[in-house]
Amino acid sequence: MNLQDYITNNGLKATIISVDASTRTVEETCKELQCKREEIVKTIVVVDSSKMYYLIILQGNRRIKTSKLKKLLLVRDITLAAPKKVKKQTGYYVGDVPPISLQLPTILDELVLNQQIVYGGGGDTGKNVCISVKELIEYTHPLIADVSVPL
Repeated sequence: MNLQDYITNNGLKATIISVDASTRTVEETCKELQCKREEIVKTIVVVDSSKMYYLIILQGNRRIKTSKLKKLLLVRDITLAAPKKVKKQTGYYVGDVPPISLQLPTILDELVLNQQIVYGGGGDTGKNVCISVKELIEYTHPLIADVSVPL
């Protein structure tokens, strides 16, 4: 199911915004959408030492702190998933992974709760999803925790 179908079928108020410029990086997205870095959410796929995959959703001005994530998940190691594994696990390329519609366990960094609306990957190059944090939580059922540090 593509992202727009997921939004429509679930009656979400989220919208997909199409842009002509690249929005693969936080900086490009902020410039194109006229928003702040903390309003951008990155959806990052990680894999733990037992080969379990997770989605980590955090603000664009933050990065994953692996020691916090390892402690939270009680695992020996955690790494970023390779681009081919991201595509296989999510159906999307790195940089396009949306924060919703995926069936992986999700961890939402607690600082995202400070925003009303966030912008994330829209499933394809030149697309971003705009979603309320309330809907994001309702449709991802995340574990909410402190897993990030400033860039």
